[in-house]
Amino acid sequence: MYVFLDFDGVMRRLSSRPFRFDRDCLERFENVLRAHPRARVVVASAWRLGLSLEALRELFSSDIAPRVVGVTPESADLTGGYRHREMLGYLERNAAPGEAWVVVDDDSEHYPAGVRLIAIDPRCGFDERAAADLARELHGLAEAGAHAGTSGNSPLGDGSGESFGFQR
Repeated sequence: MYVFLDFDGVMRRLSSRPFRFDRDCLERFENVLRAHPRARVVVASAWRLGLSLEALRELFSSDIAPRVVGVTPESADLTGGYRHREMLGYLERNAAPGEAWVVVDDDSEHYPAGVRLIAIDPRCGFDERAAADLARELHGLAEAGAHAGTSGNSPLGDGSGESFGFQR
């Protein structure tokens, strides 16, 4: 299962120093991942445009860094919902059909209704509420996968699995 992760407003509060994670946000996020060893992280943050995947991994603890498996492709069209389209592009190119996923972002405007979204308050960052919400989602996805053999998400979270025509 994938966790699509934004950084600004999530791993760092908007009031914090630029280009540095807030330690407490990072620790909470990583603790949730440690409890869900199948979860892999895909960076959906604009930071992916200026840093290599290796540099992005270095922002995380040594046990979590290898689970940062990629970055979303950059969209040429930055109109409404572009971040969702970028995630779909990543999934189409890299994921097994029906692979489960959840989004952690501070801007819900990027996603249609029905997407598994942990909406973060950018003033608080990845707080205890967000950690509990993500843990609950990952547990549910893991349970669904254990019972069904797959825990598929369609782009809207409805199981339809439709394709969005990104080039492989």
